[in-house]
Amino acid sequence: AVDAFFDEPTTPKKSSVDALTEASKGVVNKEQKQMAPKSTTVDDDAKIQFFSVFAAEKIVMDKKLGCQPAGAEKKKLTFFSFDEVPAEGVPMSVCVTMQSKVGRSMAISVAIVDPRNARVVKAEDVVDFAGRTGRIDHVLDFPAPVFKVAGPYQYLIEMDGKEVARLPIFDVKVEAQ
Repeated sequence: AVDAFFDEPTTPKKSSVDALTEASKGVVNKEQKQMAPKSTTVDDDAKIQFFSVFAAEKIVMDKKLGCQPAGAEKKKLTFFSFDEVPAEGVPMSVCVTMQSKVGRSMAISVAIVDPRNARVVKAEDVVDFAGRTGRIDHVLDFPAPVFKVAGPYQYLIEMDGKEVARLPIFDVKVEAQ
């Protein structure tokens, strides 16, 4: 009489993992390949080559040609001419073309330095060499620099805290009237 109040015993319910395992028993991988994560070769001793650097008021990226000065004139800033210094330049972009087989991202610090080695403007960014062995164009924008002395200016490049290049970028001239 007491058994009438209880249901018949049932088999325990299967978990969703058991159901998934049972369902996948019929699926067979014919190639039996081991899946491995994609990896790139990192070579911390690889050198970085620098091919060119130029400044322009605005730079655009062309798919075939890389960095190009914007505008119809495609004018690069090769020199600044002032009546006297100190003088304020114009806001500009700088493109540097480089190549490396280092195979990883690297922190880059750049600065435009005057003939006395004083940093006029500077910027920081990251360059990603992972999976790339070809040339990379890297563009950074700078505010209008104040030129305190005349002479040749250089583009100083440091990567991962080490100076790797100094490339001539433009001249500042003082022309008396």
